[in-house]
Amino acid sequence: MHPIERLRWIARDHDEAPTTLAVEAAWAISELALDDPPAVVTACRRLVEFHVTAGPLWWVAATVLVASDPDQAARRAVNELYSDPTAELLAAGLVERLFGDEPIVVACPAETVLEACSHRPSAVVRVVGSLPGLRAEVRRFGALVSEASGWEFDEAEQAVEGAAVVLVEALAAGSRGVLVKAAAAPLAQAAHDASVPLWGVAGVGRVLHDRLLGEVMRRAGDDIELIEPGALDLVAGPSGLESPLGALGRLGCPPAPELLVRAG
Repeated sequence: MHPIERLRWIARDHDEAPTTLAVEAAWAISELALDDPPAVVTACRRLVEFHVTAGPLWWVAATVLVASDPDQAARRAVNELYSDPTAELLAAGLVERLFGDEPIVVACPAETVLEACSHRPSAVVRVVGSLPGLRAEVRRFGALVSEASGWEFDEAEQAVEGAAVVLVEALAAGSRGVLVKAAAAPLAQAAHDASVPLWGVAGVGRVLHDRLLGEVMRRAGDDIELIEPGALDLVAGPSGLESPLGALGRLGCPPAPELLVRAG
């Protein structure tokens, strides 16, 4: 398949997880950079237009666009995404910091948290999301842990009752905070009201330059909500569990001004 066709397929695919899409996009961009270098900028712009809130796609696009060798940059991005240790480090952090059999509350979508739970088969997980996708998420978690139940976002107060921790995975993030689906905002508030620790999860490709994060927020509008660093107790990332300011303030993505312009 020609890389342009692969990129068109990725742009239309709204069922796959963001990291998987980012890996596929990086491979296609690598090929495109060799076949038709001038087309790379437009291709990257179109990808983020079709997947506005997919942080890893913005990260791949930005990484490639500022590189002197886009092909090699795309391949390095694939390796970083594949070798992301965030899920394993999150699982270890849960074991070290949480005791007993209190439930873990997880906001959907939860790509990295799902992988982390594969390392904690004894966990009890309350999955909070929106129908109809919630059912599928509960099945995924249920295949990995001892018990998984589904709760809708408007049941946030009940979901956090007696919980050990609430985990919210970033669609994208930066020094200003963690972006989540707007529907997930009540869960963060419920955690605060119930004095339950709130952890952000921001693996490889999720922490963007603030200029790009601002562009994501501008384009996504009311579909997303920003959880500021002060509302988070910890953030799990490629360096393990860290303070929000430390994890979210680390520059891991170039500004890539080309992405601030929409594809023509």
